[in-house]
Amino acid sequence: MARQRRIETPKIVQSPSGAAHAALILLVLVAFAAAIAGAFSVGKRFRAEEAPKPPNECVSTPGDTAGGGCDALATEVSNLKQQGIALKQSQQIDREVNRNLSKQLKEAQDERLGLEKEVSFLRRLIQEGGRGILQPKDLKVEETGKPDEFRYNFTIRQLIQDFGESVGEVEIQVIGWRDGKATALSLDKLKGSDPRKHKMKFKHFQSFQGSIKLPGDFEPEELVVEIKPKTAELIPVSETFPWSVE
Repeated sequence: MARQRRIETPKIVQSPSGAAHAALILLVLVAFAAAIAGAFSVGKRFRAEEAPKPPNECVSTPGDTAGGGCDALATEVSNLKQQGIALKQSQQIDREVNRNLSKQLKEAQDERLGLEKEVSFLRRLIQEGGRGILQPKDLKVEETGKPDEFRYNFTIRQLIQDFGESVGEVEIQVIGWRDGKATALSLDKLKGSDPRKHKMKFKHFQSFQGSIKLPGDFEPEELVVEIKPKTAELIPVSETFPWSVE
């Protein structure tokens, strides 16, 4: 009896080149996914680091309990603010006190200077044998708002009580520099000044005022008030004041 042959079904075998190609594609996909995940993680961490922190944030340390560190910091900041306010108030008070002291000192110095001048006038009165002597005082110079033009006012008083009437003229000179030379200019030679001379007639005191028009190239330093009396036994007086514009 003849033997029957078993017919085997042929197996499909993949070629080595196709399997390697598939593995390479899979490896590339895995690497690409890993790169995307890494970039996302780095970007997230970068944004977290760059995010602005809230101002005045109090960060508790492991040793803090129930926010005690934050409370202590807030208390310290409050104390520093109060100390700063107290320091500013103290400085303001000191400035005001110094200002008042300077004002009182100046007033005392002016009063002493006035007394010294009065004594000097009286000494001259005794030396020259007159019966009365006048004292110019309280000179003030102000700007008028016009170029090189100024207002002035002053007072002349009789130092001897019951002297009687004082009659005469009052002339004013401005002492300063012009073209590098010391120069004296009287009001009667300064065009635009008014009045050129003052008439004087009083028993106790008289106030005077007027305007001065100076040349543009003149630099004033002093103002001289000269009294020329017409009353008998009244001594002529000349008083110099520093040029000070208020």
